[in-house]
Amino acid sequence: MEINERVNRLHAHGLVDLHFDLLMDLYEKRDRTNVLAAEFLPEFEAGNIGVIGAAIYLEDRYLPEMGLRVALGQIARLYTEVEMSQRFAICRSSEEILRARAAGKIAFLITMEGVEPIGVDLNLLRIFFELGVRLIGLTHARGNAAGSGGVFAASGSSRDGLTSFGREVVQECDSLGIILDLAHINPAGFEEICAQTTKPLIVSHTNARRFHDIERNISDEQIRMIGARRGVIGINAILVSPRKEEATLDRYVDHMEHVIGLIGIDCVGIGFDFFEFLYRQWSESEKQDFASRLTTPHCIPDLTNHAHARNLTLKLIERGFSDEQIAKILFGNWMRIFQELL
Repeated sequence: MEINERVNRLHAHGLVDLHFDLLMDLYEKRDRTNVLAAEFLPEFEAGNIGVIGAAIYLEDRYLPEMGLRVALGQIARLYTEVEMSQRFAICRSSEEILRARAAGKIAFLITMEGVEPIGVDLNLLRIFFELGVRLIGLTHARGNAAGSGGVFAASGSSRDGLTSFGREVVQECDSLGIILDLAHINPAGFEEICAQTTKPLIVSHTNARRFHDIERNISDEQIRMIGARRGVIGINAILVSPRKEEATLDRYVDHMEHVIGLIGIDCVGIGFDFFEFLYRQWSESEKQDFASRLTTPHCIPDLTNHAHARNLTLKLIERGFSDEQIAKILFGNWMRIFQELL
C-alpha cells in the first residue's frame, strides 16, 4: 500500500489529542470573532484531528481574585466560537463524541488544568461539570488548595500529598463522573490519588523520566501504577528531552515505546500539549520569566502543531508499528477510556 494512503486510512477515524491550551488563547482574543475557525481549524483538518481536550488554565496574573471569572470566560469563549462553525461540537459523553465524529465534527472535551477556578469551594465543581468539564488535573506546576505540582527538576517537589480539600475534590470527581488526570501532580499526590480511587486513571500529557528526568514527568513506577489500573498515558511533544538537539520525533516515539515496554500498547496515547503558538506570541521578557520559573521548552521541529500529526504517523510506520498498534495510539486507547468513564 502506498504510504500516504496508509496514513489516510489510519487518520480516517480522527486523532485524539487530550491536552491543548486552546481556551486561554480564545479568551485573550475575546474581542475577535471566528478565531477557532480561522486560526485553528486549518491545522486540525490537516492533521485529521477528531477529539481535543481543551484545557482551562489560569495564568498567575489572574490569581487569586480573577480565577473563577477568567475560567468561566474561557468556557464562554469556547461555546461562542463553536456556535460560529458547523465543524465543532462540545461533548460531555462518549456517546456525544461518537455522534459528533459520525457527523464529521471535531469534538471538544473541556478539561481543567489545576483546580484554582474553584478556589476552596467544592460546590463550584458541580457548576463546572454542568458546563461540560469532564476531565480534571488537580494542579499545574504550582501548588494550590488541593495539592502540589511536580517541579521541572529532578527533585524538589513538596513531599506532602493531597490536602484534605484535594481529597474531597478527588472524591467528588469520582462521584460526578469526571476523569481524574494525574498530569503535573507531584509524586506524593500521584500516589495518593491512586490509593484513593479504583477507576482507570490517566495522565493526559507527560513524558517518561527515563529520557527527561524531572518530577513533572513520570517515573517507571508511576507508569506501572497507571498500567495496573488499565489507564492511558498521553505523550507530550514539549518535554521529550532537556537538550534541544534531542527534541526529535524519534525521541518522542522513544517515550511511547518506553511506556509500551512497561505496560503495553493499550496504555499509550497522545497529549501533544502544543505550545509553540502561544510561545511565539510572548515577548522576550515573558519567555525568560517562563524559563526561570519552569523550563525552556524545546519544540520538535516537525511536530509543533496539529497539522504535523501525519509526521508522527509516518514515524510510527517507519519504526515498525502495525496498523492495529498505531490505531490504538492515535485514537483507540483514549476512546476506550471515554467509553468506560464518560
